Amino acid sequence: MTTSTPSQSYFNLHVSGLGYVSRIREVTVKRGSPFLACTIAALHGSADNVEYTKFDCRVSGAEAEKLIRRCMDAVNADKKVLLGFNLGDLYPDLYEKKDGTPGVALKARLLRIDWIKVDGNSVYTAPPRDAAGAEAAEAA
Repeated sequence: MTTSTPSQSYFNLHVSGLGYVSRIREVTVKRGSPFLACTIAALHGSADNVEYTKFDCRVSGAEAEKLIRRCMDAVNADKKVLLGFNLGDLYPDLYEKKDGTPGVALKARLLRIDWIKVDGNSVYTAPPRDAAGAEAAEAA
């Protein structure tokens, strides 16, 4: 007699864009391993009236972590670090502000960095993803 395990399907919500990175930090937790985090102020709207949406990100994956660590000195020196990014697992986190009013933070996992510019100078460009690699990444 054989039993089969039903295959599981997942629906991934991914966000891609460009934004300025800040607040690169190591987060320690009481139970669990420490992790690298950062804030990304994503650009959107008209080019002559840009708006920003902030994402508080947990850096996921060895390559993304290595690249964010490389940006740490530039961010700490108040340089403008702009990057192309892919986020996953987006969710809102409700909290109470200091004045007692409710606030919301957008949390996500930083999955991939496509390119990085520091003060307008390109310092990193990811190799292009092939079609099979892109499909596998979308399915993951």
